[in-house]
Amino acid sequence: MNTGAVGRLPRISAMQFATMITSGYIALGIFYFPRQAIANAGRAGLWSIILDGIITWVLMHLIFRVNRLVPNETLTSFAPKILSKPIGFVMGVYTIVYHVILAIAAVALFGFVLGDIFLPLTPIWVIVGALVMTSVYMGWGGTAGLARTLQAGYTPVAILTLLTGLATSLLVRHPVLLLPPKDFPIVPILRGAWQEYIIFIGFQLTVTLYPFIRNEQRKQAEKYSYIALGIVIAILVIEYEVEIATFGPYYITQLRWPLVSLMRILSVQGFFIDKFGLLVVALWTIIVAGFVAVRLWCLSHDVMAMFQLKGGVAYHIVLIVSGLALILGSAMIPNAQFDEILNERYLIPAGVVYLIGIPLVILPVAYFRRTAVQKIRNQAEATPPPIG
Repeated sequence: MNTGAVGRLPRISAMQFATMITSGYIALGIFYFPRQAIANAGRAGLWSIILDGIITWVLMHLIFRVNRLVPNETLTSFAPKILSKPIGFVMGVYTIVYHVILAIAAVALFGFVLGDIFLPLTPIWVIVGALVMTSVYMGWGGTAGLARTLQAGYTPVAILTLLTGLATSLLVRHPVLLLPPKDFPIVPILRGAWQEYIIFIGFQLTVTLYPFIRNEQRKQAEKYSYIALGIVIAILVIEYEVEIATFGPYYITQLRWPLVSLMRILSVQGFFIDKFGLLVVALWTIIVAGFVAVRLWCLSHDVMAMFQLKGGVAYHIVLIVSGLALILGSAMIPNAQFDEILNERYLIPAGVVYLIGIPLVILPVAYFRRTAVQKIRNQAEATPPPIG
């Protein structure tokens, strides 16, 4: 996978890694939030969100342990060496296909959101095409360029969204619903956690991104990723409380995109844009574009690792082809309801199997093949990750 010292770009910092990881999972299920949790558990759906956060922390810890086995190579590169070529190949194909389907679901969903609110007369494929081309452009400069772009665009929008979410607390109509629920119905909470887990499922991209962190900042990068996860959980809890206290549990279950509906009723009198909440929704394009850009970057690197492709030209070709695949794939999703069914029936189970299965398979084998793993690690340290 190495292209030589001349062809390599600078690695990313710990903060950039955490930003890319967070942007790689938060965008997908946020538009449905918190309808599934409330539909299953009512007010106790709050515990579903917290449970999702705990599960994600545990799985993230296990995935980082896998990454540390051979920190200078992606999973697609080192899995065949630790396990066997057939098993490693299956894992690589699984990773690539999941990247593609997850990105298709994200761009199609946001196309429906934008089309429904802002561009009702514009064909969805035009919206999706513009979004994907923007994402391809964001990823064109490689790892460091994408990381800097996300820091410049994603972080301010995330902060603005948080502040706007806090401002929506002024819309609360049922303040008694702000009190945390005292009941713990186990099965409804678990069901709500399962259906809401689409928000977090995308953090599996760490298996591709980890080798590109600066060597001396890897521990710090993991720490920042945990902190970012904690911030995301806190924001989701706040938004959950505000939405349920504003609309009431039953009304939220009837909304297609509850969080978008909350933003639509937020206005700032005297501001040059009266519907300030809709401005924030429009700016979410940056967050979704960042999600797709990171996903395309990971997809391109996994394809290059699997087929032993090298160099910047190969990276750009794979990036363009991947973008076209997303546009064509999203055109096959007829409506938002189909997209939601795709998430619940296929993407969540496939993602959970991946996040649990990778550590469950690799870590025990690596334990019994410690000498071989050390040899692979030593070889990888002499060949740092390539361009892109």
